[in-house]
Amino acid sequence: MKEVLVIEDEQIIRQGLKVLLEQVIGGIQVIEAKSGEEGITRIHQRLPHLIITDIRMGAMDGLTFIGKARQVSKDIPIIILSGHNDFEYARTALRYGITDYLLKPVNRIELSEVISKVFKTNESNNDGTSTQFQKILQFIDDHLSQEITLKMIAEHVYLHPQYIGQLFKTELNQTFTDYLTNKRIKYAQKLLRQTHLKVYEVAQLSGYKSAKHFMTLFKQEVGMTPIQYRQSL
Repeated sequence: MKEVLVIEDEQIIRQGLKVLLEQVIGGIQVIEAKSGEEGITRIHQRLPHLIITDIRMGAMDGLTFIGKARQVSKDIPIIILSGHNDFEYARTALRYGITDYLLKPVNRIELSEVISKVFKTNESNNDGTSTQFQKILQFIDDHLSQEITLKMIAEHVYLHPQYIGQLFKTELNQTFTDYLTNKRIKYAQKLLRQTHLKVYEVAQLSGYKSAKHFMTLFKQEVGMTPIQYRQSL
C-alpha cells in the first residue's frame, strides 16, 4: 500500500482527490493535510511515498512548503496541482525538483498516468536496495567499530535523519537500531570464529564500549554467551 500525502486547503477538492486515489486508482492510502504547516508536520511524523500539493494556499503556499519538504528529503516525488496556469510558478517549482505540474480541475486519467509513472520509476530504480541506501549500508560497514548514529549517517549522505530511519523500514522492514545490532553481533561472531581475541576486544571492535552490555546483547541474539559460542565451534 502506497502512502500519498495530499495537501489542499479546500475540503471538497481534498476529499475528491482522496476518493480518486483510494477508490478509483487503488492501492493507495491518502494522508490528508489542509495546510502547508500541517503537511510539514505529517512529513516529520511519517514520510509518504508521494506528495500531491496545491500551489496557492494560505499562510504557507505550495512553493514554501516544497522548500521545507526538500529539507527533509530531496527524493520524495512531488506533484503540484494549481488552478492557475502560471508559468512563473511552474518554473520556480521545477527548481525544487518536482515530478509534475497539473492544472485543476484534475484530469483523473492524466493524474493516474503520472502516479503510475512515479511508482514504476521508484520500483525500477530500487533493484532490491537503492544506490542511496547502499551508501548508507556501506557507511555502517566502514564504521562498525565506532559509534554510529542516524545524525552521523545523515551528515555523510546529506539526508534528514528521520528519512534515513524510514528507509530502513521501507527497504529492510526493520528499524535502524535492530539492523545495527544484528550487524554488530554477526561481526562479533566472525571475530570469535576467526581470531583468538579476548571477549572485551571483540566487543570493542564490534562497536561496544561496555563488554558487559555486549555480552548481554550477544546472549539475547545468539542464545549463548560469547565464550560458549566460541567453545561450540
